[in-house]
Amino acid sequence: MSGQTRAVLAAAMFALAIPAAAQAPAPVTAFDGNYVGISAHIAKSTAHGRQCPRQHALDALTITNGAVQSSGRERWTGSVDPQGNVVLRNKLSMRVDAQIDPQGAIKGRYQGPACMVDYVWHKKPV
Repeated sequence: MSGQTRAVLAAAMFALAIPAAAQAPAPVTAFDGNYVGISAHIAKSTAHGRQCPRQHALDALTITNGAVQSSGRERWTGSVDPQGNVVLRNKLSMRVDAQIDPQGAIKGRYQGPACMVDYVWHKKPV
């Protein structure tokens, strides 16, 4: 391979690497903090004679760089995007779609085949 061919290939590889690096998502830190569980309310039950699972005190959530986690009983994990949209899953694979409002409240809903549960967490002041 000639020196000119190597130079062209090196320039092409460098040019391709720049857009990939420029597109790397920036960490989401605007929502970082600790959130206290406020409520888990069964909004609707279509369990056909069965009861929806009893809701207990919610785990506290911690958000760091757009990643959500809890260390309590439910083991919530998830992510937050720059607009404050939150997707959470717990150890039972329940998915909660939520939103963080300007007052620091996370409000979301689990819509399962038999139950709908509304969840609320509030950000702890620093």
